[in-house]
Amino acid sequence: MVTIKKLFAQELLNAKGYPVIETTVILSNDIIASSSPPSGTSKGTYEAHEIVDSEIKRYNGHGVLKAVENVNKIIAPKLLGVDINSQQKIDELMIELDGTKDKSKLGANAILSVSQAAVKAGANNSSLPLYLYIKKLISSNAPKNYPTPLFVLIAGGKHAEGSIDFQEILLAPSVSKTFEEKIEIGANIYHLLENKLMELGLSTLTSVEGGFSPKVPNNTESLRLMKDVIKESPYKLSLDVSLGIDVASSSFYKDKQYFLKDKTTPYNPKEMTLFYKKLISDFNIIYLEDPFSEDDWSSWQKGFNMLSKDSLIVGDDLTVTNPDRLKLALNSNTINGIIIKPNQIGTVSETIEVVKMARL
Repeated sequence: MVTIKKLFAQELLNAKGYPVIETTVILSNDIIASSSPPSGTSKGTYEAHEIVDSEIKRYNGHGVLKAVENVNKIIAPKLLGVDINSQQKIDELMIELDGTKDKSKLGANAILSVSQAAVKAGANNSSLPLYLYIKKLISSNAPKNYPTPLFVLIAGGKHAEGSIDFQEILLAPSVSKTFEEKIEIGANIYHLLENKLMELGLSTLTSVEGGFSPKVPNNTESLRLMKDVIKESPYKLSLDVSLGIDVASSSFYKDKQYFLKDKTTPYNPKEMTLFYKKLISDFNIIYLEDPFSEDDWSSWQKGFNMLSKDSLIVGDDLTVTNPDRLKLALNSNTINGIIIKPNQIGTVSETIEVVKMARL
């Protein structure tokens, strides 16, 4: 049996220049693996709690030394000697140590850094690629398929303040294309959009996640811009490519209304649903992520009934990779797609359980 011999964490900076935690696991046979969980730019209210130091003089309050300390002083002693192939046991021990529903005692970032490092160490020990090792943990016989990538082309919301209200305008290549063709289509249209923005005298600066953030009048105009770019490309809208929107509507929801630049007065939930219906029709939208606020369950239900025949209705802030939230969403018939993010729940094992539930 190969066990955890040593485990330690440190603070480092991510690509955005923010501190994050990285944990390293060393096994009894000296195999080593390290992992650093991501930290989202925009976060749902119901996500597991990420611990930051809140010391303004140091990294503007974004330091993670407390999370590092929790790994080194509390989690590490508990996991020494544990079988590296017992991923569920490793995660359950940390959940028990934390003792809170949202992992606010030790921090989801601390716990997940250990969970991910353990999975990578387990994969290395088994001489398997990480994806095959995780497939083994899921105990799935499903065939291996390449996913269809979604390309962020225009960014707004919390990803690009001062741009559109919607968080992302996405490009979805047709599922009939090969994976290589999908990548080529995404890259080509990205650069065609860049050229179009320069032609129109609009900014080609990119957001934190790579999408362009031109100052267009409203959300509808950003979709019209994308439609024009596709018309001028070798590709056909609805045949070769479609569009999607990560709405992230909780960011502009207030007092049971939705505030958008597309109308001088706020949208009520019924108007918002009708607005989406028109966008789906006008711009071939096949993907709508978080079209309603994370607490506006009634609108989710009514919107799903009206929109789901023509578009995927996807939960992110609504479901936050949480089995209880997903169960509620499924029972209330509000989504037919879900975003999976391990940092929203805090362990690999819990993430796998949500994936299994979503597939049923």
